[in-house]
Amino acid sequence: MTGDAPATLVWIAPAPPDETQAGAVHSWARERGIALADPSHAAPEALALDDRVADAIEELLASARDAVVAHDRAGADHAIEAAEARLRAHADLPQAAWLMAEVERAKSTRWRRTVPVDPEAADRAWARAEALDGGRVAGVGEPGAAAAAVPARITVEAPAGDRVWIDGAVIPTGEPAATRAGLHAVRAIWRGRTVWATWVDVPGGDSTVTLDAPGTTPCSLADTSSAHLVGGGAVDAVDATGVLCPQWVAVAPGPATGTIRVALCAAGRCGPVLDWHRPVLAMFSGTPVAAADHASRWPAWATWSLVGAGAAIAVGAGILASGVLRAPPGETIFVSGGLKTE
Repeated sequence: MTGDAPATLVWIAPAPPDETQAGAVHSWARERGIALADPSHAAPEALALDDRVADAIEELLASARDAVVAHDRAGADHAIEAAEARLRAHADLPQAAWLMAEVERAKSTRWRRTVPVDPEAADRAWARAEALDGGRVAGVGEPGAAAAAVPARITVEAPAGDRVWIDGAVIPTGEPAATRAGLHAVRAIWRGRTVWATWVDVPGGDSTVTLDAPGTTPCSLADTSSAHLVGGGAVDAVDATGVLCPQWVAVAPGPATGTIRVALCAAGRCGPVLDWHRPVLAMFSGTPVAAADHASRWPAWATWSLVGAGAAIAVGAGILASGVLRAPPGETIFVSGGLKTE
């Protein structure tokens, strides 16, 4: 634990600390010269989804099909290109892969039914569509394709906290996932919200993609909320699995009033859990004194307190010996039971 930056304070309890527990936390940090900071509320910003974009793309696809039936090649090309341009800018749509597959099928039909006809281009477009949505039954006027897209496997590396979706299906991060060569819609989902999306052109065979999506912010509430105490009857450890914060302190209520349990942590690892008692005032010195937290050393405050008390006694003895407090000459001295009273 360094003093260069504050350590994040993680309070592990259903209820916030009361006044005595808060005092114990502050005394513990002051004793060790550690600055504490609360977890931040930072979180990835969700992308704004607009359902009207999907509706507009559906309308363009309908226009493209009508133009193909009318053998209007220019009209079909215009509608298909407009639909694809909008989709390229909106990989965040949940149905983006399905819509892009329909764009490719519209291309395939256009290559087969308007001049100049190009069966090979039509087959390639149909195969790209199947790579996106897994394929569907060909509709009226859709002959389909004889060949499928080349098999592929993709490994996606994503920031902590993100779940990765490809073409509307969740895939495990860091592990190869089976797919097919071609364009694919990739989305990063953080706690149910889309925070990042793009299109990825996957080649045949094995490939790896590293997302620059935002993930869980280190030292935030979302990062540290999973930390909890573990142990049998007596709490003896902190489970910090998955925590990213490089420097933080786990604190929980202690077994008695005014006490806390503290552990120093770095990312997903924590040291032993130790008890700390609320400070009390030392006699004579007036210095706040913290009870021992399982330490076997002689506390510095005790030395100063005892030295102060010894000095007071020594000074008092010197004063009495000097006779300063003796009664002045001429005053009556009374004797009672062998004791002189001046």
